[in-house]
Amino acid sequence: MNLVLEINNLSSCNFDEKKLKLTVEKTIAKTNASFFSKKNVLVNVAFVSESEIKKINKKYRNKNSSTDILSFGNFNSREEMLVDRNKDIFLGELLICWDDIVKYCQEENILFEKEFFKVTSHGVLHLLGFDHSDEMFKIQESVASEIIK
Repeated sequence: MNLVLEINNLSSCNFDEKKLKLTVEKTIAKTNASFFSKKNVLVNVAFVSESEIKKINKKYRNKNSSTDILSFGNFNSREEMLVDRNKDIFLGELLICWDDIVKYCQEENILFEKEFFKVTSHGVLHLLGFDHSDEMFKIQESVASEIIK
């Protein structure tokens, strides 16, 4: 798999682009998505403000609050991904709210870097068709732990 990340940093956050890419790659690998092995996989990542993510969360999820990440997948199911024969595949878009993650980490007294990569992995799992489950949470925790070791 050749992963292409298109990153739009619309806020002033500072992050390690290599680790971000590694987070996406490891997350995909842990889902046994071997059908991506010979594909160019594109994922858009945009960092947005709290007010922007709140507007988008209200519009698409009818929740009037900010959130750490929103995922907009290009496929309705994992089966659709399996049958896609294109060499290039657009997996979807992640909207990340840096400030929301910072606030959560301060409230919970937890390490920001690990939480950031866990949140990113969580969003990628949604792009891959995962719903909240023990398996999903185990994968995102595992990925984040590997990234920050």
